[in-house]
Amino acid sequence: MSEKKVKKKDSNELLNILMIVLGLLFLFKGVMDFLAWANIPGLVPSWLSDFTSSTDFEAALTLFGSQGLISIALGFWCLVAGIGMFREEEYAMGIGLVVLSLMALTGVSSVIGWVSGTPFDLGYWPNYIVLVAFIVGILGFLWLLFTYKRYD
Repeated sequence: MSEKKVKKKDSNELLNILMIVLGLLFLFKGVMDFLAWANIPGLVPSWLSDFTSSTDFEAALTLFGSQGLISIALGFWCLVAGIGMFREEEYAMGIGLVVLSLMALTGVSSVIGWVSGTPFDLGYWPNYIVLVAFIVGILGFLWLLFTYKRYD
């Protein structure tokens, strides 16, 4: 009797976890922007509000910008790809490549601005989401390109 060795697929857990965490952050960012846009009073947490603004609506729009729906879509598909990549699913690689490229592209203008002299505001925490998404997007995209055979 011969035993066949079953090759266990090993997923890159770090990339998968980073995609899931960034997906949750993008979803949070998008929901806050949508709540601010809908002008639903009292739903935007006070800890997100800017002390110079008179309402939570203005503070949330200032804090998150106008990319709410894009952030929600990016967060959702980032979660789908991150979870699917734990199982080495083929669809997850395709979604992952698209999501990682979009994450890298969302940060390009900000990173170019910071490199060319625009100061990086340490107190503005969404900047950290953009910076981490940019780095994970570039490195994760390259990682998936070099390890695509595992999804066959």
